Amino acid sequence: MSIITALARPLLAAPFIASGVDAVRNAPDHVETVERVNPTLEQVGVGALSAGTITTLTRAVGAVRIVAGVGMALGKKPRVAALTLAATELAIGAVKNPVWLSEGDERKQHLAGIVGSIGLAGGALVAAGDRRGKPSLGWRLENNRAHKEDLHALADDYELRLDEQKAKLEEKIAKAKEKAKS
Repeated sequence: MSIITALARPLLAAPFIASGVDAVRNAPDHVETVERVNPTLEQVGVGALSAGTITTLTRAVGAVRIVAGVGMALGKKPRVAALTLAATELAIGAVKNPVWLSEGDERKQHLAGIVGSIGLAGGALVAAGDRRGKPSLGWRLENNRAHKEDLHALADDYELRLDEQKAKLEEKIAKAKEKAKS
């Protein structure tokens, strides 16, 4: 792992871990924020969430963010952790910043908040794309197929050469046998 990656991962994970800790510790404080989007949830067919459900979900998502953030910071399954953080950040950003429900200055604040969430999610996606110098699975599969084709071509070439050598040897043996008979 490069020095930059070793520094960047914990720095990127810090806001996710901090928000996760806040969500676990202060889950009831988040109820009002989520209740603002209850009408939207009803419109999309999910149904309104009760205060108890919101508190439970907030704690669960907070715990997931803590675990994924620590995993990314320590380099333990960093790609899975980063994808998890990106997904949770987009969902939380939409809930915390309901641009579609606000107007004026509040809308500008929500827009700035959602742009910040998109930026954090983008950073997490960049981290998810880091393969530590290893090529992608798709590249390795294609490379393996290409090498198989090359190996088959070599095998066919060697088989052809062996057949030619065999024919020459059989010809020499036949001449030697004729010579021995005469």
